[in-house]
Amino acid sequence: MRRPLVLLLAAALLVAACGDDDAAAPDDTGSGDVADDTTTTTEAPEDEVRLNEIQVLGSHNSYHLRPDPDVRAGIAAVAGEKMALELDYEHLPLTEQLEEHGIRQFELDVYADPEGGRFADRPALAVLGRPTESGETALAEPGFKVLHQVDVDFRSTCLTLVACLTEIEAWSSADPDHEPVMIMIETKQQSIPEALGDDLDPALGIPWTEVLTFDRALFDALEAEILSVFDRDAIITPDDVRGDAATLEEAVLAGDAWPTLDDAAGKVLFSLVDLGPSRDVYVGDAANLESRLLFTSSEEGRPDAAFLRIDDPITEADRIRAAVEAGYLVRTRTDVPGVDAVTGDTTRRDAAFESGAHYLSTDYYVADESLGYTLVVDLPGDGSARCNPVNAPEGCDLAGG
Repeated sequence: MRRPLVLLLAAALLVAACGDDDAAAPDDTGSGDVADDTTTTTEAPEDEVRLNEIQVLGSHNSYHLRPDPDVRAGIAAVAGEKMALELDYEHLPLTEQLEEHGIRQFELDVYADPEGGRFADRPALAVLGRPTESGETALAEPGFKVLHQVDVDFRSTCLTLVACLTEIEAWSSADPDHEPVMIMIETKQQSIPEALGDDLDPALGIPWTEVLTFDRALFDALEAEILSVFDRDAIITPDDVRGDAATLEEAVLAGDAWPTLDDAAGKVLFSLVDLGPSRDVYVGDAANLESRLLFTSSEEGRPDAAFLRIDDPITEADRIRAAVEAGYLVRTRTDVPGVDAVTGDTTRRDAAFESGAHYLSTDYYVADESLGYTLVVDLPGDGSARCNPVNAPEGCDLAGG
């Protein structure tokens, strides 16, 4: 019974790895710090520099903790060490990321649980001879839950969306001059049977957790939960950026839609990671995201296009640079778990910094000494933001960055 479950665990985790582009970087390695060639003077202070003219660090699956050792060992034994390494990362609490490491972009995976208790048990653990009850009182309450993969990869520094957001809001209130924080939300909508289909062994007899599909009502509930933590005037929304323009994209391409750092200080903005049908449900009849709280992960040419998620800074370097120059906000990745840190390869990291992407998502803002990794992604300069190397205004000057 143990062997089929471990195969299942590995397959499920591979299928549900956040929808990010996890292609490996080239084999050639590099070392050393990223060059900071941004010229700084006093000609363009923060009251003139806009949100889309800076660069900050973010974290990937910001809540994630490593799977328990016995689950990891089983995956490594049956599916190989490479797959186990892809899950071998974890993050500090969100407050520490903000305060100690200057993280200004988070990524949270959420499951709907309107009645509470849906994720309080982990039924697959029975096959490993472990208790299935989580013992987590937070999981018994109604509300959105934050975890990577239902029933399998569920360890989190903050188990509920409200808990995660409350942590960010408390830090923000205590430091009201901070650069805006981007909070990316991915809705998870697949159970283990839905993810694996015919590859799932029914002989396991596990009562897998049923996962809800997001409809308009659940997206409305998601926005309501956000507003239960953050005041509306603390959130930069698509309406704020669009202004009087015909479309959100038109406003962004006009060049002056994003707020200055001075106007945006102490605020947050939200984006939806979802693509395809789920994004369509969220957008609904609001093609320009009218009255919506979240920006969408979009593509150039759509009326809702303001934020682009372009994960590969190597093969899509030209697209990222063009998007930054055009006025979109862009997020890319500086590393992939189990790949770049294992070899110490800085190719992806360096390409991400040079691309001009605004949000540089990493799992290694601190070197993982427990695994002997040396890779660190540290923003050049002394601050939590630096002048964007592609489109910062001439004479950009950020305090400490």
